[in-house]
Order: sequence, then C-alpha cells, then structure tokens
Amino acid sequence: MTTNGAPGPGTGPEPATDREDSEECPEDTERHAFDLGIWWDVYFTAVMVGVVVLALLTGPAEWRWLTAALVSSVVALHFGLLRPYARDDGSPPAWLGRFGVSGLVLVLTLPAVILNPALTWMVIGVAPLCFMTVGSLFAVPLMGVLLLFPSLLRGLFGLEEWSGVGLTFLINGLLLGYALWFGTWFERIVEQSWERYSLIERLRRSQEEAALLSEQAGAMAERERLAREMHDTLAQGFTSIITLTQAVESELDTDPATARRHLALMRETAAENLAEARAMVAARQAVPLQGDDLDGALTRISERLGRELGIEVAAHVTGSPEELPNDLRVCLLRTAQEALANVRKHADAGHTRVTLAYTDVGVALTVADDGRGFDTARPSDGNGLANMRHRAEAVGGVLDLESTPGGGTTVRLTIPHDDHEDADE
Repeated sequence: MTTNGAPGPGTGPEPATDREDSEECPEDTERHAFDLGIWWDVYFTAVMVGVVVLALLTGPAEWRWLTAALVSSVVALHFGLLRPYARDDGSPPAWLGRFGVSGLVLVLTLPAVILNPALTWMVIGVAPLCFMTVGSLFAVPLMGVLLLFPSLLRGLFGLEEWSGVGLTFLINGLLLGYALWFGTWFERIVEQSWERYSLIERLRRSQEEAALLSEQAGAMAERERLAREMHDTLAQGFTSIITLTQAVESELDTDPATARRHLALMRETAAENLAEARAMVAARQAVPLQGDDLDGALTRISERLGRELGIEVAAHVTGSPEELPNDLRVCLLRTAQEALANVRKHADAGHTRVTLAYTDVGVALTVADDGRGFDTARPSDGNGLANMRHRAEAVGGVLDLESTPGGGTTVRLTIPHDDHEDADE
C-alpha cells in the first residue's frame, strides 16, 4: 500500500510523461509510501529483532540458529535491496520484479515458520513490507502461503489435529480476504490521489508557464509603448533639429537673424527632447502635459512648427473644455505631434490647422493641411500612421485619414464620451 500521493506497485505503472514531468520539477515532493522515514525503519527493525529473539528462545534447539538467520536475512533484504529502490522510484528492481521479491521473501520466511510455528508473528512486519513492495495482488497470496501452508503440513504429518488446522484455515482465510479487500480498496484511493497529484503538478507548471508568458507579453507591450513614445517624441524632435541645422547652414552668411531664430528653436527642441528622455527613464507622465494643459500644449507645438517652417499653423479649441484622463490627453497630443511631423516631412503645405473640439458626444482632434497630399490606398512604409491607429484603439477612439494627391491631408481622431468615463474609472 502507498501514501503521500505516490502510486504503489499494485496500482500499475504510472504514465512515463508524469514521471518525466515530476523529475523536471525541482520542488517535486513526490515519494513512494515505502519511504516512510525513520518510523517505518524503527517499527520494522523492532518487530524483526523481536522475532529473531523468539527464534533463539523457542522451537527445536537444532533449528534455532537457522531460523534466526532466515529472519535476519529478511531484514538484510529490506535494508540492502528493497528500501534503496523504494526511495528511488517506489518499485522493486527491474531485474528482480514482483515475482522475484515475492519468491525471495517466501524462501526466507516459509522455512522459518515451518520449523518454528511461533515465528508466524513475523507477519506483522513482513506483511506491510510485501504490500508496499509488490502490491496487494501479490502480497495476499504470499501471506496466504505463509499463514496456511505450515499448518497444512503439520496436519499432513500428524503434528496437529485436523480440527485445529481447519480452525486456522478459517481464521487466517478471513484475515486474508479482508486484507485483499482492504488492500485493493486502499490502492484505488492511492491511485486516485496520484492522479490528483499529477493534475495539480501539471496545473502548477501551467500556471508558471502562463505567468512567464504574461511577463513576456508585458515586457513586449512595454517595449512597444516605449518605441511609440520614442518615435512620437524623441525621433520627431531629432528630425526637427536636423531640419533646422540644415536651414542654419544655408542662412549663416545670408540671413543671420533667421539663423539665430532657428538656433533658438533647435535649443528649445533639444531641451524638450532631453526632458522627454528623462521622463521616460523615470516612467513619469508625458512632459508636455506636466506644465501645460492639453489646449496649451497643442498651441505650443503648432506655433513651433509654424516658426520652424515659416508657414501659418493655427491651433483652435472649440466647445467647452473639460478635464480629460491623462491617457486620453497623451493620445490626443501624440496624434497631433505625429500629424504635424508628417506635415513637416511630406506635405510642403502653406497652411495647417489644428482643431480640438469638445462636443456633447465626445472630443475630436483634427489636423488639416493644404499640402501635396497622397494616395491613401498605397501602403505606408513608416510607423507614424500605425502608431496613431494603435493609440486610438487603445483608448476606444477612431482615427480617420482623408487625403488626395494635390488636395491636402486631414487626420481626425474622435473619442466618444463613454470612453472618457471608462478611462476615468
């Protein structure tokens, strides 16, 4: 019989996958019931020492040392061969098998009981050994031979009355029947416990894998977020600085005043980029929204683009301004920055208009220019439009893009009121 959730030899071999999975788990606490610790060793040793003493004190004098040696051999078999294997995987050695174990135990114990019937007491130590090593289907017949065969021999040789033999058969037969029922019932419980143990182990490993995948997904999402932030802030700022540097190089000799103005814009853009980089490292809110509200931030970036390109960039706010959650404000601001960056890089526009409209149904941001436009059906190689769409989806908004070659471009982000309330919650 087995305990601790491990399968016994009588329950059949467990699937190889379960054994392999358990070996992969460093925290695995599985052990065979045979590995009961010191208390089983103490019990078994005490019983067998008592039987050895009984063998030396009772029975025919010429057979006492032989019977004591046979009982001692059972102890040596247990500690020298069976117990080390039981600690390993809960089964007898493969080369020996259950038949081999049963045969060895029978060869060592049956002659001793035949020579000295008083040694039948050793069954209280040998029976648990057999049940734990070979299972009830083997242990019950083995114990049956050990308990019944010596009495049958004594009856055949006239050493005991047949009435006594019959009584012995009746009592021991009832005990063996009970042992068979109880042993098989208990082994079924152990087998179910092992199955539950295996399921729990697989569930625990699945939870660990899920936690690892969640951690990896979180890290990937964070990398994507940082990539979008860097693209919409640092990369745009560096692009602006490069553009201004090229302008200054051509203006130093011909228009020093304009060159100084562009240098001031470069210094302003570089300072904002540095602040953005520090904020990203510190995992704080977007820098433009720390000192300004959204309306002021949109006005500021629009005016800076106008000064940089020398075109008219107008920012307007319509409706009654309302307090928006930070993620919505960042989404609106980053969308405006990306749209204005595209105006700088691609539009060649003479006029650009940025409108933030607060309405009864939500808030809408529109960036429209009168530049060269493009064919929206053609795939885009950049990340700007994809970033804008991703930000819009993240806050429950809708991004619309309208453009035709030579007809300008309009980018419109609409966020319904319901999504404002969800973000607040």
